[in-house]
Amino acid sequence: MACSSTLAGRGLNCKDALGGIRKIFLVNFAEGMWADISTGAVAGLATGVAATAMKTYDMTKATGSLTQTVTSDIVAGTVIFDQVVSVQFNKLEAADITELQNLAKGRFACVVRDNNDNFFVVGHQFGCEVTGGTVITGQALGDNSGFTLELSAQDIAPAPFLDMTDVTTPADSDLTFDAAPA
Repeated sequence: MACSSTLAGRGLNCKDALGGIRKIFLVNFAEGMWADISTGAVAGLATGVAATAMKTYDMTKATGSLTQTVTSDIVAGTVIFDQVVSVQFNKLEAADITELQNLAKGRFACVVRDNNDNFFVVGHQFGCEVTGGTVITGQALGDNSGFTLELSAQDIAPAPFLDMTDVTTPADSDLTFDAAPA
């Protein structure tokens, strides 16, 4: 069966976009928790999924990124989108040790807020997991003391946008973002 693609093209945009991410939001992942992707976006949680509050992880500017890599295998006839969220958190605290252990063990639903106030659902279909990171004290007085994490996902589509009513509120009232602890 032949594959039919509908193309729209893309014009040259203004030079007004910013790089980097400012926050990530995590909650334990459940199969089928997200609504289907429609025109590159997700409305929120799937019908019948219980209300969900995602935990907020605030970040210092210029310490995080979302990278999506397209891997197409002509022989196998597959296309996969590898999604990697790289984040850095400054200053080590005792509570970070427990948080790191819990993050390393689980599979999560992850929403990334970039510096353009776009919200992306990473691992929409299969969730994401911590696949690497470091706990560092630094060497020189000006070095970072904190930890880094890499959360990775593989999906059949790029991370869709999450439909938001404003920069703090998902359009789906059953999905909320808890404030980060002080």
